[in-house]
Amino acid sequence: MRLSLLTLGAVVALTGCSSVTGVTDRLIGRNKPAFDGQFFRASVAFDKTAPADFVVRVQDAGKSLAGAREAGRYEATKHCITYFGNSAALWQVGPDSPDTALVFDGDALVLTGRCAG
Repeated sequence: MRLSLLTLGAVVALTGCSSVTGVTDRLIGRNKPAFDGQFFRASVAFDKTAPADFVVRVQDAGKSLAGAREAGRYEATKHCITYFGNSAALWQVGPDSPDTALVFDGDALVLTGRCAG
């Protein structure tokens, strides 16, 4: 009986650890995707009454321009899926634009597009 209770207690404790680890990983960003081996802070701005048009800002693009481009594409894809159920984006200035067409605000890459929804 005592062994059964100890075993049950150990199983419950281990299950709880995995839940706590998952929460802490999300809080500190441990499960954030890396792009070209780098982590980027990126955000999407849009008008809530017309979410199709968006602007993506990727901070610290100088760490890796290729990575910053992909981080921007990733954020736009998440945005379009959330609001329109698909990942299609039509870009004015996007991750596939030539280097000379890219827009920067300080060290932030600024991408603009529209969800094709």
